[in-house]
This record gives sequence, structure tokens and C-alpha cells, in this order.
Amino acid sequence: MLAHIARRRLGLLLLLHGQQRISNGLNRVSFNQLLSKETHRHMQSSFNTSSPISTMSLWPFSFQPRDFSLPNSSWSPEMCKAYDHYNALCDTDTENGEEKKRGPWEKLPSYNRSIKYATGGIHLSKLIQAKARLFTRNVKEQGATFEYVVFVNKEEKSCVCVFQAGRLLEGAPGHVHGGAIATMIDTVTGSLAGYLSGPIMTANLNIDYRSPMPLDSVVLIHSALDRIEGRKTFITCKVTSTDESKLYTEATALFVSISVGHLFGTRN
Repeated sequence: MLAHIARRRLGLLLLLHGQQRISNGLNRVSFNQLLSKETHRHMQSSFNTSSPISTMSLWPFSFQPRDFSLPNSSWSPEMCKAYDHYNALCDTDTENGEEKKRGPWEKLPSYNRSIKYATGGIHLSKLIQAKARLFTRNVKEQGATFEYVVFVNKEEKSCVCVFQAGRLLEGAPGHVHGGAIATMIDTVTGSLAGYLSGPIMTANLNIDYRSPMPLDSVVLIHSALDRIEGRKTFITCKVTSTDESKLYTEATALFVSISVGHLFGTRN
């Protein structure tokens, strides 16, 4: 009970007062008591857990999560080629000692539980079970399910996902399950909507399946901003072969902006 109360109070104090000295009895609570077991496991190498909480700098957190959108041994040559193509657009050149981007593209990292590693996300642990995992990243075996990486174009307000469908995503024999395709469309369009509009929730997905997608194939999921109307963000999407000669799926998506202030103990 003490640890639960301390975590809630610590999250609110950090949000309102940054790294000011924490008082009202919390300064004598050990770091072990304030953090969940999972969080402590990640951070124990960075902090002295026997020190009073008021002497530590907790913001921002120093540990680095694993990025699951990087190439691994399960990626096919086609997947790697597509990744290299878009990743090259994110590279920088050095001119006169200064780095200069080649293009407007940016690679988005992907974690087991992205919100956990967002700014302040650690304080949402009360809403996330210790064993919870992001649906598309919940299988340890590489290549068995969803292998993907998302690149965002800030200038065009669009993104492309390179997606390789693993053997466990089978629906009709030899082909990808329609629900797995819908999952990726929701993931990619949601990534773009969140990138452009902040915290969002899916309100509507309309999907037209044009052609069956072979299992283990590599496809491109193209998404682009249609329009923003108040809290509503409209996204268009199409799924094609890597050379874009084959259309597998088309979709439209609607996302609604949400407030997350109440999760940090604030009203706004």
C-alpha cells in the first residue's frame, strides 16, 4: 500500500515540480519502495537504491529500451532491401562540421510497450500489468508474427511501413489472416495520427481487401493524412507489394484526440 501511494504521489510531484526536493515524508522512502519490480530491474545499475529519493535525479530516465524495429536474422533479403532504402533517407551528411539531413524521413522506434518509455510514461505503470506487452511485439520468436518498421515523412505528413508477415499469422492456407492485416493497418495509421495529433484512440477503420496476401511476403503499408477536423484525424492507407505493382488492401481510418492529463493526476 505504501509503495502504491508513493508512486502516485511521486508521479504528480515530478510533473508539477520537476526535480525539486520531495518532502512530506517521501524523502525517507527508499527507491525500491517507489518503483515496481520491473522498473527497478531496468534501473538498478544506474542508481543507488539505498539512497534517499530526494538526493536522486529521476528525470529523464537513463535506461535505453530495446528497439524491435531494427533488422534481425529473420528478415528476408527483400525486407532488408526495403529497410535500407528508407533508412538511407533518414541518414545525415556532415557539412562544415555540421550534420545535415538528406531528407524529411524519420524512423520510428518500436518497443514491447511504447508508452512505458515515453516521457512520463513510467508513471502509468498502475494501468499496465507487469506482464503486459504491445500486441504486435508480444512473441519472442523473431519472424514468427509481426516484423515491421515505420518511417514517417514530416513534410508530406505521411508514413510507410515495411511489413513482413510471419508463419503464425496464417488465415487461409498460405495467406495472411485478414485480422492480422487489419492490426497492421491500425498500428501504422495510428502511428501517423499520433505523430501528427498527439495522444489518440481509434474511432473507425474501413478496410477493403483487394487481393490475398501470401504468408511470409513483404509489403509496404502507405499511410497519409487526409484531414484534421478539431479532435478528429482522418488517415488514408493502402497496402502494396514492395515494387507497388500489386494492391492488397485499401483503408481509411478515423482517430480522435484524447486527454491523458487525468492519468498524471491533473484535470487538464
